[in-house]
Amino acid sequence: MKFLRQFTVLVQRNLRLIWNDKLLLASLILQAPFMVFVIKLVVDPNCFTSNLVNVGSRTALFILSAMAAFMGTLNSYREICKERDIILREASVGVSLGAVVLSKAFVLLLIEIVQGFILTFGFVNVVHIPQNHLLFETNLEIFVTVLLMLFASGATGLLVSALFKSGETAILVVLVIMIGQVVFSGIMFTLTGAANVIANIIVCRWGMGALGASTDLNSRLAWLKAGFDGPMYDATIANLLHCWQMLGLIAVVCILAAWLVLQISFTRKKA
Repeated sequence: MKFLRQFTVLVQRNLRLIWNDKLLLASLILQAPFMVFVIKLVVDPNCFTSNLVNVGSRTALFILSAMAAFMGTLNSYREICKERDIILREASVGVSLGAVVLSKAFVLLLIEIVQGFILTFGFVNVVHIPQNHLLFETNLEIFVTVLLMLFASGATGLLVSALFKSGETAILVVLVIMIGQVVFSGIMFTLTGAANVIANIIVCRWGMGALGASTDLNSRLAWLKAGFDGPMYDATIANLLHCWQMLGLIAVVCILAAWLVLQISFTRKKA
């Protein structure tokens, strides 16, 4: 009960801090609509239905997955480091560090549900998506994938925030992570050996797999003879669920790691 009370109070405090910071609030609100505007500018609405031999459908899905991965990380990379001293000071009087991290993750999830809805709604209204219906309506599957990507990348940002003492230092690591999302997503390069191992912890890679499964991207690429179809995009329930599970696993591991990092920092401070 003590943990739940602390969690509830911390969630309320985090929401109040966001509400009072109008610049932060505006950035969180406007991110997703801006991304939809960019999609409208650069993506061919008929990329899934056109008879032209191109890989526009694959590129459109990559733009969506990259945006979700970037937004989630940018939402969270300062959440802990900006309050590190306060968090450790409160921990010394009995505030649970687990409740602190979970409250941050929960508030981010609430924000990401809204962002994910706007991003998905905008994307499916700009791009004519074929309805494949693996588990649910294709549009709903895309929303679940986008939300899981936002949450997993947001959890990654929380871990980065726990590791560093200032946002200025953390942003450098965030930039490296963003580059990694592109390089190890399996879109630009064929991944083998160590690169393929690294891809297993890349949010964008599993997001692309899930989006490709939901939209049956393989049949599209094979029909165009583009040479990019492969098992990564298999339009099967098993592949879709596996990609979702991997995104969930990344999120859980990063949240636990963020708590562990804070716990180690607190123990060292006490010593």
